[in-house]
Amino acid sequence: MPGAPPFRDAKRSAEARLSGALDGACSVEVSHALSDAQRGTILAIDDVMFREELRYTRAELEERSHRPGFTCFLLSLEGKPIAYDYGYDDDEPGAFYSDSAATLIERRGVGSPLSALEAIYCYGRGYRRVKLSTEERDEVGRALRRYWERFGFTVISTDEDDNIVMVMELTTEAVVGLHGKYIA
Repeated sequence: MPGAPPFRDAKRSAEARLSGALDGACSVEVSHALSDAQRGTILAIDDVMFREELRYTRAELEERSHRPGFTCFLLSLEGKPIAYDYGYDDDEPGAFYSDSAATLIERRGVGSPLSALEAIYCYGRGYRRVKLSTEERDEVGRALRRYWERFGFTVISTDEDDNIVMVMELTTEAVVGLHGKYIA
């Protein structure tokens, strides 16, 4: 089996794939600190895509952006931000916590390449797993747990509020598979 693709190459391939799918120039910006404009963009996307109890406040987003390992992938179409995915070091050593992701353009293959890029990035940085918290279904009935299972995430716990914690082991085989399915 060939090795995992370098992140830089995967990013270029994802931008090309997304540009074709969305019929316009796409670019992915990777940031380890958020500007005021980037924070505003994320909050604006959240206002459209998440119900109120799932939205972070500006202060909460600011706090998260200062956590160790913070990394944000911001996707733009023709220079206009349309999606993001961000996370940071989990409390568990060797794990990255994928905190939040959203896209203004749904059902066009936008979120999957961003999630795959995040996994490839984490693998290249030496993380051994990616964790996230989700729910079985969102308010419009989308099967979120099943969505994440497509990437190789498995359930490790469920709490009394039906929050589901999932984990994906970052093996060479896993990231090569994600690259082939969602980026190449």
